[in-house]
Amino acid sequence: MNKDEIRICLTGGATGGHLFPLIFVSREIKKIAEKENLPIKIFYLGTKPFKEEILKNEDIDVYFLPEVKFRKYLSFKNLIDIFKMPYAFVLAFYHLFRLMPNLIFSKGGPTSLVIVFTGWILRIPIFIHESDTLPGLTNRISGFFAKKIFLAFEYAKKYFSEKKTIVVGQPIDTQFLHEKVIFEDYKRFNLDQNRKIILVLGGSQGSKFLNDLIVEALPQLLNLAQVVHQTGEKNYQDVYFYAKGVLLEKNPEKLKDYHPFPFLNHNNLIILMKLSDLVIARAGSGTIFELASLGKASILIPIEEKVAGLHQLMNAIIYNKAGACRFLEEKNAKPHLLASLVEDILTNEKLMNELKESALNFAKVGASLKIAEEIINFVK
Repeated sequence: MNKDEIRICLTGGATGGHLFPLIFVSREIKKIAEKENLPIKIFYLGTKPFKEEILKNEDIDVYFLPEVKFRKYLSFKNLIDIFKMPYAFVLAFYHLFRLMPNLIFSKGGPTSLVIVFTGWILRIPIFIHESDTLPGLTNRISGFFAKKIFLAFEYAKKYFSEKKTIVVGQPIDTQFLHEKVIFEDYKRFNLDQNRKIILVLGGSQGSKFLNDLIVEALPQLLNLAQVVHQTGEKNYQDVYFYAKGVLLEKNPEKLKDYHPFPFLNHNNLIILMKLSDLVIARAGSGTIFELASLGKASILIPIEEKVAGLHQLMNAIIYNKAGACRFLEEKNAKPHLLASLVEDILTNEKLMNELKESALNFAKVGASLKIAEEIINFVK
């Protein structure tokens, strides 16, 4: 091991909401290191993410720990995780002691708390980033051990020590923000350039609730626009055949305007966001800040409280108060109501422009670079 090499440990949860920000920050760290001729090694330690190959493609070494969750409901898995905790701690200690990073950067997620606490014992400096308006339990605890706490939303400042916090926004992929849409992009996704486009995103792994809602509303939505739908890999077959059945019964000539995809890599996702006139999505921080940076009108449907807590609802409320979106709670999200809201936005140019302008005003596009600069300046 090169003793002059700067070593950064990344850690986070299994979802795209944790994984992609880590990648975007790591890219900026590498750019700075290359510019300043600094030898650097970045590795990931934590629970296995939903797309392990994404990390490897970024030349990031990966070391996995067993996933440990703190569930808010009664489950036999809680008992199992109690017994997994000591093993995860020992494994984290082994990897951190062996690799001894100069700094740990955590995006949260239950298992990351093991790495943060172990790093604190080993006196490794810790930086964390909180994506949501309402911080999760892991980041609230991790905040006590962290040297710096980066926040996506100003609203979250009250949950942490003010002297540690910096509001930077959410790390997003700025590489594709300034690339112009070309005709081949429409052709590649089999889209009609002359018709409006609705993009539906249920998160990196899809959303069964959102899938069912969209399919039931499809006959009405397709009268207004083409629909591109990321379903999630596990749900794709069910959604495709369900949608096909609904459309063949009610609106068969519109089947060609429905474009479901099991998963969209991030490059394609950004392209489709640019092509779209309206985005229907969950209210994760990554989605919100990407929509804002592109100035896209959106309808947000947060994950309900009993599944994921209140953070997505509060994200949507804050974004809505900024005038940048419309949102529906799951309990009110019915096919006819969604279709009516879509029609209001797509047929009202003044409203559409107001949503776009407010979204751009909400955006903070420099988060990845700001965090990377803070990390490099600290470890130097």
